[in-house]
Amino acid sequence: MKLVKSLLLGSAAGIAAVAGAQAADLPSRKAAPVEYVRVCNTWGAGFFYIPGTDTCIRIGGRVRAEYTFGERWNRGQDSYGTRARGRIYVDARNQTAYGTLRTFIRYDVTTSTGSYRYGGTNAGANRFSGVNGVTQDSAVNLDKAFVQFGPITAGKAQSFYDFYANDYGFSVVRTSDRSPNLLAYTATFGGGFSATLSLE
Repeated sequence: MKLVKSLLLGSAAGIAAVAGAQAADLPSRKAAPVEYVRVCNTWGAGFFYIPGTDTCIRIGGRVRAEYTFGERWNRGQDSYGTRARGRIYVDARNQTAYGTLRTFIRYDVTTSTGSYRYGGTNAGANRFSGVNGVTQDSAVNLDKAFVQFGPITAGKAQSFYDFYANDYGFSVVRTSDRSPNLLAYTATFGGGFSATLSLE
């Protein structure tokens, strides 16, 4: 009996030693290094580097809810209304040998019900009527979409002819605070002075 017990213990020890040697001989495989997102301070707060590139990007937005209750102007109008608005934007920038290359896009999305449906229009927006008898209007508006490369700005951007805190508009832009399609060139003179020629 002692002989059998000794043989079993010896066999188990031999198997463990062989298994340990084989595990040690296996090639070690280390995980690839992880590239974490880095903060980009070149253009202010909120920017970060796209991993593997020199491009800085900022993604942001906002959500707003509105409610109203008031007098009805006709029998078919609601005295109560709700509105939800969302905005999302992406701002990407890269420094090149010829200046900063920037792309920017901003979308506004609005949905209105009740008395809000009768208060004005969303200029330049794609409007969708409600379905299945639901009295709801939705609007998707491309507010901005432009490229800036050095002194050149091209696309749908804030008008360069908006003066005095948007209290005065100039040229074919009849009112202030507009984002027309444009092609503009900005000359910088230093000391904070610049001049822009813009076709809008």
